[in-house]
Amino acid sequence: MLTSKELLQKYHETLSSPIDASDCSSGECVSMIFCSDWVKMMIIRSQEQSTDCSIEIEVSLPTCIIEPYLLSSNVNQSEARIFIDTTITHLEYLLRLQKIGFKLGIISTEGIWTAVLGMNKSVDEELFEALLPPSCL
Repeated sequence: MLTSKELLQKYHETLSSPIDASDCSSGECVSMIFCSDWVKMMIIRSQEQSTDCSIEIEVSLPTCIIEPYLLSSNVNQSEARIFIDTTITHLEYLLRLQKIGFKLGIISTEGIWTAVLGMNKSVDEELFEALLPPSCL
């Protein structure tokens, strides 16, 4: 399980490493610091000024198909309920991020909800505790 200290360490490692041009598109360089079925966490740096960065969180639905048959078993209904509850938990995670200063966005064509925060070099572990996705709590 990921910890806030590990996230903070990955953040500092990313900022101290040189920018890899293969990770850049349109002047932005993306470094993945966490990825799960539900959440991607990235550091976005400017190709021009590597000290300018932001943290972007993407939440999206993993592939799941549970057909709603009238004669569905209780197991199918339970799986559907768990998936919906997990979706709600991840959307609440985004709302918690908004409360600490993240800006929210929605890329509806791709089914991705986003949160982004401009960063400076002086960050503390408390921020990274708030960044921990529900699956890591």
